[in-house]
Amino acid sequence: MPNTPVKVRFYVKYDTNEPPPRLVEWRLNAKTVCPDGVVTESYNTEMYFTSPELVLTTLRPSHPPPQPQPQLELENGNTMNIGDYFRPQEVSNEEDDFFEGDFALLGKPKPSKPILDEQCGVVVKAAQPLITYGQPTEEGQFPWHVALYHARGIDLTYICGGSLISSNHIITVAHCVTRRKTQSALSPSTLMVYLGKYYLKVWSNPGIQDRQIEKIIVHQRYNSHTFSNDIAILKLNQPADITDFVRPVCLWNELNHLESVIAKQGTVVGWGFDQNGKVTEQLTQAHMPVVSQETCIYSFPEFYSRFTSDHTYCAGFNNGTSVCNGDSGGGMVFPRRGSDPHNPIWQIRGMVSISVALQNQFKCDSSHYVVFTDIAKYLDWIKNALQL
Repeated sequence: MPNTPVKVRFYVKYDTNEPPPRLVEWRLNAKTVCPDGVVTESYNTEMYFTSPELVLTTLRPSHPPPQPQPQLELENGNTMNIGDYFRPQEVSNEEDDFFEGDFALLGKPKPSKPILDEQCGVVVKAAQPLITYGQPTEEGQFPWHVALYHARGIDLTYICGGSLISSNHIITVAHCVTRRKTQSALSPSTLMVYLGKYYLKVWSNPGIQDRQIEKIIVHQRYNSHTFSNDIAILKLNQPADITDFVRPVCLWNELNHLESVIAKQGTVVGWGFDQNGKVTEQLTQAHMPVVSQETCIYSFPEFYSRFTSDHTYCAGFNNGTSVCNGDSGGGMVFPRRGSDPHNPIWQIRGMVSISVALQNQFKCDSSHYVVFTDIAKYLDWIKNALQL
């Protein structure tokens, strides 16, 4: 009918390995509809899947000041109210409350210089889910390390690391795959795993594999406030292909008491910060010794007495060599006793859980120890989870 608004949906086909195209101009019946004094900004994209190709809508203009909305005459005699079409729809925030990853902290504004003495009324430093002074790795050197992404529309956000422990399963920390401050797992459809990844921003390397998540198994006693039992298993929607660049790590099969690894150096890999505070796009490794619980707690009682237990351990040199933001969920591995020192069999003992946050800064304090989830204390739980 004349003067009846008509909703129009546009579909854009494009290479999903490239950034989505931006709307430059829209013409209808030889008339320019957009841009025409309308300010546009990006919204969370809305995705539609029509096998086998992906189509989507991308840009929606924001609300301009109230003004008469132009109407266009369509070929069938109807008119279309442009303002009605461009009104942004409400976007569900059901999956918005997730751990956004350590790098998300970089986008937050730095606090202004305090007017009063910052030591007045100081509270214990906050626990911050997590490589400083690390060393570069080589491609395929740590083939079990995976990159975990949160998917929102067509946008992928790197949030955590993890370790492949079978062709079908990944182990990571629970706070990476649960809603913030809850024990509720995220929807598996919101997560994507990349295996064999070396450069964080490179997607076309032939050694890279991507998998969707079929199931998330969070430890039933995970506590989002103290980070106790910070462990989860992810089941892939299809098995990973075992290659030179994608291979599982062995679970710990030696003594599980902490004394067996105290003063021994483990290796942790991840995409974190270098000593200059810059994000490392290349997978980096750090070697650090495990310390006793007493040493850890006494170094900062207000913090470590709250976030350590007999199911965690601390590691680090306590001198600036540490895992830091960007490394949550990354595994600490040790060579298996008795294996070839030149070509050892690697086994995973722990996962990066939390670290001390620097006061008034959005990055961790690498002069303190890092708390690891002690995988050796969860072997029975892990084996049961693999059967689910």
